[in-house]
Amino acid sequence: MATIYTSDSLRNIFQSSFNLTQWYSFSQHFFNASELKEKPERIIENTSDEGYYLGNINTTDSYRIGLFHYNIRQGSVANKRVGLRNLVKSFINPTWGEFDAALVVFDSGDHWRLSFICDINGEATSPKRYTFVLGDKGSHYNTPVARFIDLQQKGLSFTNIKEAFSVEALSKDFYNKLYNWYLWALSEDINVTFPNNPNTEKDDRENINVKLIRMITRLLFVWFIKQKGLVPDSIFNPKQLKSILVDFDETSHIDGNYYNAILQNLFFATLNCAIIDEEGNPRCFAASKSGRDTRNLYRYKEMFQQKEEEILTLFAHVPFLNGGLFECLDKPKDLYLNQEYDIFYDGFSRNATKSSNGNFKYRAFVPNILFFNDDEDQPGLINLLKQYNFTIEENSPTDAVISLDPELLGRVFENLLAAYNPETQESARKSTGSFYTPRPIVDYMVDEAIKSYLLGKRLDRISEEKLNALFKERTVSTDWTDSNKDAIANALKQVKILDPACGSGAFPMGCLLRIVDIIELLKGDTVDRYQLKLTIIENCVYGVDIQPIAMLICKLRFFISLICEQNDIDFSSPETNFGINTLPNLETKFVAANTLISANIRNYEDDWTNDEKLDSMKEKLLCIRNDHFLAKGRVAKKRSERQDNATRQQLLDYIVSHAQKPDLEKIAAHERLLQQLSDEWELYKDEVWVDKTHPVEQTLFGVVEHPDSLFREDINKKKRKELTVRIKATKAEIAKEQNKGEITGFEAAVKQITEWNPYDQNSVSSFFDPEWMFCLKEKFDIVIGNPPYISTKGVKEEDKVKYEKEFGFSDDTYNLFTFKGLALCKDGGTLTYITPKTFWTTQTKRNMRDLLLSNTIRYIFDTANPFEAAMVDTCITQTVKQPMVDEHIVNFYDGTADLSHPIVFTPIQQSMFINAQNSVIFKPTPLNLRIYELYGKKVKELYDKWWSKIETSKKISQNHKELEAYRASLKPGDIALLGCLTEGGQGLATANNGKYIAVRRSTKWAKNIIESRPKKLVEAIKKKKIKVEGLDAYANEKEFLASLSEKEIANLFDNLKEKYGRDIFGQGYIYKIIDDSELANVDELTKDEKENGIDTSKNFYVPYDKGDKDGNRWYLETPFAIAWSKENVQFLKTDPRARYQGYTFYFREGLCWSDINTMFLKCRKKEKSIHDVKSMSIFGVSNLLSEDYIITMINSTLISHYVDNFVNNTQTFQINDARQLPIIIPTSTDDEQAKSFVSNAIKIKKGHTTNNALDVIQKEVDSYVEKIYNL
Repeated sequence: MATIYTSDSLRNIFQSSFNLTQWYSFSQHFFNASELKEKPERIIENTSDEGYYLGNINTTDSYRIGLFHYNIRQGSVANKRVGLRNLVKSFINPTWGEFDAALVVFDSGDHWRLSFICDINGEATSPKRYTFVLGDKGSHYNTPVARFIDLQQKGLSFTNIKEAFSVEALSKDFYNKLYNWYLWALSEDINVTFPNNPNTEKDDRENINVKLIRMITRLLFVWFIKQKGLVPDSIFNPKQLKSILVDFDETSHIDGNYYNAILQNLFFATLNCAIIDEEGNPRCFAASKSGRDTRNLYRYKEMFQQKEEEILTLFAHVPFLNGGLFECLDKPKDLYLNQEYDIFYDGFSRNATKSSNGNFKYRAFVPNILFFNDDEDQPGLINLLKQYNFTIEENSPTDAVISLDPELLGRVFENLLAAYNPETQESARKSTGSFYTPRPIVDYMVDEAIKSYLLGKRLDRISEEKLNALFKERTVSTDWTDSNKDAIANALKQVKILDPACGSGAFPMGCLLRIVDIIELLKGDTVDRYQLKLTIIENCVYGVDIQPIAMLICKLRFFISLICEQNDIDFSSPETNFGINTLPNLETKFVAANTLISANIRNYEDDWTNDEKLDSMKEKLLCIRNDHFLAKGRVAKKRSERQDNATRQQLLDYIVSHAQKPDLEKIAAHERLLQQLSDEWELYKDEVWVDKTHPVEQTLFGVVEHPDSLFREDINKKKRKELTVRIKATKAEIAKEQNKGEITGFEAAVKQITEWNPYDQNSVSSFFDPEWMFCLKEKFDIVIGNPPYISTKGVKEEDKVKYEKEFGFSDDTYNLFTFKGLALCKDGGTLTYITPKTFWTTQTKRNMRDLLLSNTIRYIFDTANPFEAAMVDTCITQTVKQPMVDEHIVNFYDGTADLSHPIVFTPIQQSMFINAQNSVIFKPTPLNLRIYELYGKKVKELYDKWWSKIETSKKISQNHKELEAYRASLKPGDIALLGCLTEGGQGLATANNGKYIAVRRSTKWAKNIIESRPKKLVEAIKKKKIKVEGLDAYANEKEFLASLSEKEIANLFDNLKEKYGRDIFGQGYIYKIIDDSELANVDELTKDEKENGIDTSKNFYVPYDKGDKDGNRWYLETPFAIAWSKENVQFLKTDPRARYQGYTFYFREGLCWSDINTMFLKCRKKEKSIHDVKSMSIFGVSNLLSEDYIITMINSTLISHYVDNFVNNTQTFQINDARQLPIIIPTSTDDEQAKSFVSNAIKIKKGHTTNNALDVIQKEVDSYVEKIYNL
């Protein structure tokens, strides 16, 4: 019988040094080991690592896990990630049998690691190691204790063991608790305040979200470096704090002495202050009368019980870190800034004056309870952090310590940022993980981007196969010489990588770690990891984000990555900062800016800097910023900031004084060229259509005419387009040259770039310019990231104007980022994005497809939805910035079923996408390739010829004669676009459904309204404090409404809407009910009544088709009716809020569908009615096919598949999508068969028969349609 382990007994095992005898006992009694060797068997003889096989476990679900133990030495391969695959190979021994996983103890004496290693069979997957680091008497080990207690209770299945070693669960748990703490800290009850402008009381909680996130960021950084022993535990221990601080009460809501005296002094006067500065001054308290800048000196002496020397001793072993993370953001007036008063963003002040509202005027206030609350449901932040283990090494997908690592915190902060961001906060509160790119996705994209870069360098002996082995199998090719390895390493040290929307830095950090990892593989133990990381950070990786706080978090991760490489700590050497290298300054590596908007200076000549003096000043600025990267100490940093400021001002003064004047000769030359191009354009302005199937024959009497066919083209179109582009470009050149004379415009552009201050951590630049901000004259080798997916509906109007000016259009932000990303790539560089895959097919993303397809796409990876929250499906696309050649093939992967093991399609020629209808991108499945083979060319030709004439109902009307002639030429077996065979358009939008629309009493909708009306009335009464006459006589609103007639209820609700607003009951709420007898007979209406409304002396309600949320196929009798009175119709025609459209199609039979597209399209017969915008309605106009035939086609599985892959892969199916469908003209027999399908389906629907009968019809329809399309 297994021993029951308690939390205390488990904690004792985990805190103790490793003991083999004890572990044998634990393996037997906790894991129920199936076999334990009497004596451990040596794994490999004659190696420096002492590895032993101990036995094995058979899990309850029939998995076999090997038990191993390693005594590891310094530098041991078993303790390194690079040796993981080799380590796994050592587990393979025929005498032991095969293992599905291994449970391995690595004992290094001072601590021990318990690792679960899975995926160790075969080469298809990489082995993965998940590790608990144990053996520290001072650690509580809450996570492993809780996990093993849970495992003990659930049972020893393979799944449960894997879950016990899960890092993901730890991250989620931590985020949920931190987020709850964050909301608590934001609350008015806690009342955290930061002074900001001391001259007003109104801004004490301004941007409190940002201030709290910054405080969390700083404290978590401290918590990480505490793992290196760089910060004393005593300052986080309430018992010890009681002997350090005066009257310290950890539960106080009104005292904030912990944040002020301990944390602020730690942040600003310790971590941001050299132990001994450049002038020889040690750390000290700010004197009451001192000329020194006191923002990095200790204060709040009165809050301490101890003497000044003892306080300094408390912080004495904390090194100076530099880097700007702990720089106090309080800004005195006139300190190289145009500000008229002091600003206290951090509130690090000795001045305890309070405003009339009771808040500190100059000092921040964060109550002690926020840090030390002892409530299990709402722990203070310090208590919360103590619940978890932290590691300063970033985990990888294949090797993870079960602790909170910087990568997981990046994920946490992305979600906090999403909660802070007004555009995303609602969805962020509903779920976690939706805004952070999953680590496997980041790693895959990073690997592929770096491999593409290396292949583009065309290095000797470097093939794609060998790079795949290096990156995936971690195998260095045996035929690579040291020279080959050096060439790869040097190329990696020179790469330029940008994430244009980097958030908390997942992609830049992923690139840094991967480059270091690869170079270490190539160079072995000779690599100085700290120096290598510093070199790559300085020269290779860059990031931009529009949120300054995101940039702070991004820098945090890079700082931690550097600190984890510093192991030679010597607390006896304060003069060397205890052996800790100070952190670099990353202000010109990660900037807060609007990536999408270029600097205005780019509107002028690119050669405006061709001036020796100007270039000299720019080079000087470059040197200043390069020196600032490694500037140590406040004096050196301030010196470089002053020099930067002065040089920028010199640049502005010089450029303005030497502004170029317009070159009149150049303007005249461009104007002559413009006239020439305009004259030539006149020759090609008219359309000249010729048959592509016949050669153009020129005679003395002009072009020989041939009978028309489907394949005609406008031979002037290409030349006309070319001339239009050249004319536009020439006009732009003229305007650019003329603008040189407008000194204010040029001056403003120069002023914009010179006023950008890289050292202001609170500001965000309205533009992005890599040359000015990063001092880079060349573009990037790799642009990579996960750009924001903000819909065009969510883009601010002022931003839309900017985007129109920048790109010539405004759209969803991921489209804009694609254009910007490729523009930032150098020729031959790669753009690697994960974006929504809606751009594959949608009409609005045609420009994005054209852009990508005009370049070289290396691969497309359908990733479905890898995010935890419900978002749009995504894909990864890697595009090389070089023109596509005809024979180029694209690799295509489908990870929708299994992201880790995607389907690998046979590579497809990129030209197939270009030659597809509307240049859509489709998965190269066998069915899709067959569709393309049979119909791709034909449908594209039809699309190119007819789309411009059928894309709107107005265009169809304008081209009706040509369309009639075309339809007359068609015969059975021909293919035509549905838009050429039908007409129709968007229907009515009332802008006030409650006023006009009613529901028929005989439908289920009437019951819903009867149930909802009392609730709506109650809500309105409470919201607007309404007094309803007669309501007091009844027990409640439900009984009151039941006493009224439908006409009285309608009048009541109408009057309340009139008085309190259209949306008093909710937007679009319908509350009127009518009897079927109140409907007018549509067949008896006069033309005038249909067009202008019905007299109210008659029945004036008519059927109203407003779509169908239930998605009925084949048939639906609409439950809705519209009051089609003369007064209403006149009002609808003139109300600016309403859209009286599609009226020429009112009261016509046809076909319709709901605009929401689920797995299958749902088309049905449309009766004579008014239809609204949600009812997609079209009407047949050809006697070659019935509307029933079209309904049958749309309701088939094949056409649904076609729409999803070749027309529109989003959740909507609009009229414009339907117009693109290729319809085969049926024989009369086929048409009659379709009528039979529809007739039988309608009988079934009217008879309320079970769906089984419809399933039979569906199978027949699918077979029928596949046969017609020869599929």
